[in-house]
Amino acid sequence: MPLAPYSQDYSLFYENCVQCVEKSLKAPCVLACDEVYNKENSGILYFNENCVVVDFSTKGCLLCGECAKSCPNDVLDKNLAEERNPNWNFSVKISETSCLAHQKILCNTCKDVCYSVLGKENAIKFVRLFYPEIKESCISCGECVSKCPTQAILLFEKERKEL
Repeated sequence: MPLAPYSQDYSLFYENCVQCVEKSLKAPCVLACDEVYNKENSGILYFNENCVVVDFSTKGCLLCGECAKSCPNDVLDKNLAEERNPNWNFSVKISETSCLAHQKILCNTCKDVCYSVLGKENAIKFVRLFYPEIKESCISCGECVSKCPTQAILLFEKERKEL
């Protein structure tokens, strides 16, 4: 499950996020994200199973850091937000069996929507006309996830790093 960005210790989500939700209907980070995406009345963060998770089904993360700034329990690290280092608990991969370009059908939707807030170039490159690859400069913003017409961009959970 993709957790909110800017965490050093993923176990904190399961220990501390529930405290915010017990105090109000929405966690402060969710409210902050909703505020950033106010045009659509909903951000990409929501509370699910005792922690705050990300939903890339409609849009990607802007890496604005507002969620980390609003976190009262230090689940989200303000320093990581200032560095624009999301430190996600997942990595992004392209399924070769689902990807249209890998099937020799002209599609570059993922590359068209890709941007790297931290870099100066797209994080998705094509080898020749087909075969998209995700470069190391990918910040896993998720912008490409909802745009892929075949849902070929997948999130794989990283091993939990606990301090």
